[in-house]
Amino acid sequence: METPVQILIKEFGGVRALARAVNRDPASISRWQKTGLVPSNMQKKVLETAWDHKDHISISAHELIFGRDC
Repeated sequence: METPVQILIKEFGGVRALARAVNRDPASISRWQKTGLVPSNMQKKVLETAWDHKDHISISAHELIFGRDC
């Protein structure tokens, strides 16, 4: 099972790339990794950003909340 944060890091191409895409410090993303969950106040921003780059980033709202079976 991949956590939502693991999926995002993989899809965006790393912690720094994800942080840059959602205007957060890489340390913030590293904190997300501890729980594996995207904070609720960031979920909409992350999903909209991913959908804006849908040509190379693939994540659904369901996966953003629950993760992905490997």
